[in-house]
Amino acid sequence: MKKINIKLILLKLILVCMYSCAGNQSSEPELSFKEIHTYEIHLDRFTSPVEEYFQYLSDWKGKEAYAFHVEAKGQIKLYSLETGELIESIAYAENQPNLQTGIHEFFILNEDSIFLNRRRAYKMYLINKEFDIVQTLDFFLENDEIDKNTGWPKSKEAFMPVFSRNRLFRKIEDKVYVSGAPNINAVFAEATSVKTLLNSKSLVNGETQSLLGFPEKLQGKGLGEYYGKVLMDYSYDEDFFLLSYAADEKAYLANRELNIIEEFDAFPKNYKKAPPLSSKEIENNDAYRSHYQNHHIFGSIHWDPFRKLIYRIVEEPNKNYKPGLLRDPIHRARNMTIMAFDPKQNYRKIAQLLVEKSENGTYLDRCFVNEKGFNITYVSNENEDKLYFKTYLVE
Repeated sequence: MKKINIKLILLKLILVCMYSCAGNQSSEPELSFKEIHTYEIHLDRFTSPVEEYFQYLSDWKGKEAYAFHVEAKGQIKLYSLETGELIESIAYAENQPNLQTGIHEFFILNEDSIFLNRRRAYKMYLINKEFDIVQTLDFFLENDEIDKNTGWPKSKEAFMPVFSRNRLFRKIEDKVYVSGAPNINAVFAEATSVKTLLNSKSLVNGETQSLLGFPEKLQGKGLGEYYGKVLMDYSYDEDFFLLSYAADEKAYLANRELNIIEEFDAFPKNYKKAPPLSSKEIENNDAYRSHYQNHHIFGSIHWDPFRKLIYRIVEEPNKNYKPGLLRDPIHRARNMTIMAFDPKQNYRKIAQLLVEKSENGTYLDRCFVNEKGFNITYVSNENEDKLYFKTYLVE
């Protein structure tokens, strides 16, 4: 009798373990995303709805705003989310002769502190509201030099500061944390050995530290530029980073030192892992693009401090793509699945939503969280003078 009881107890423990391990993905999400609101931005004639560089601002002179970098004008344009109207243009190129060309990303810390990234010069500039350059951050490694044949630094430890397309820039205490593009072609396996995916730079002494590389399971594999990246978010209140590797079905929480403190399954039911690049896909551009378009790819990840949830985007396979149009953000955009995870329930997936392209418009992975909910960019094909953010709540 005693043996039977022990067996029953062991069986129950095994079943409980199996249920808890598979619970994140095997059960249907209990809740759903509900669309509750739409923001409408009235773009001026200089601002495209698909500007490459953008930023959500919870407070710009007392107003909730959305900013775009209009490179051709050398301006940052800020629009009110409440009214949709243009509220200010920051004409840095006109007012600062040393910053007239070569600026890509920007980050508005506050009215008197704006970071401008001249990525190809490996420099970043902090300007004040009078357009004075307060500080120059140099990311070119000491004792490195430019390769005359390639035009790039020779050091394999070099990186270009890049924080467009949902990569990260944050100021935390006396340091800035910035995503880096490694100085190795991403199609080669050695590109996954770097630790320059996220880097910190002291605003006090200029010291640069490379903090983040690829998980061990992705190392030694040729991923390519689309899969060879990590998208991130940071919680100021909770003091942790969220990591979403484009080729990894898991999502991660990391501390300030970028040590992993949690990891959890974060993929849709129909997910099929993309294999590493083959020799043919590396050598042939059409095969290379097909590899990327025919598989899922993980996108941005977001912390919701109001509802204490995590959102992750995954782009669905796109078998009907047109190779000649992949540089266009609208034609490049794919159907997306948005997932919500609850840390209070062991990071279980609690909601999932598929948003699809149509003849009327396209959703883009350019999202932000505010008090209203989770906001997804929507571009209308019928009126490109307007940009929309559709707001969702998990209910």
